[in-house]
Amino acid sequence: MKTFEQLLTSDWYQAVIAELLQLKPHIKFVEHGSYEASLLMDAFKERKYVLEGFGASLPTEEECIRWLLEQYNNDKDNIIAFVVARITFSEELDDDPDGEFPEGEELDEGDRSEVVEILGFARSVIASMIIEYDFVKNHPNQLTAYYKRTRIPGAAQFSSQIKKVYACLN
Repeated sequence: MKTFEQLLTSDWYQAVIAELLQLKPHIKFVEHGSYEASLLMDAFKERKYVLEGFGASLPTEEECIRWLLEQYNNDKDNIIAFVVARITFSEELDDDPDGEFPEGEELDEGDRSEVVEILGFARSVIASMIIEYDFVKNHPNQLTAYYKRTRIPGAAQFSSQIKKVYACLN
């Protein structure tokens, strides 16, 4: 496989999804979207930046895919367990679509967003969680920096929560 598009639609990736669905049958994955490859590449760019700094050359899609396959093949059972635990954690989050507001500046009830439909997870989430797994296992001190670079709100708190999810697996 040379591109993320090939990876995300490959038989191998579909088999990983099927294995996850056996463990968590209620998980919904949205159909593969063209946006997923660019999101995945952005995650790899941020990973490279956090671990190596600005001077690092950007990875190619082929290098990223080789890395993903190597990680998965070397630690499949733990990665699957982490992905299942991480998805469970995500499902249990009480997300506020309007974000957080300082006390006294909250939105009025009529101005608050309403969740109309929950679509499910993008299929690329598995590959993204392999990157997270690598951080939490091998580079835990850089996990917060990675979340900041990928624009996760409350990166420090979220990092702490993901470390707890990982710790429960061991």
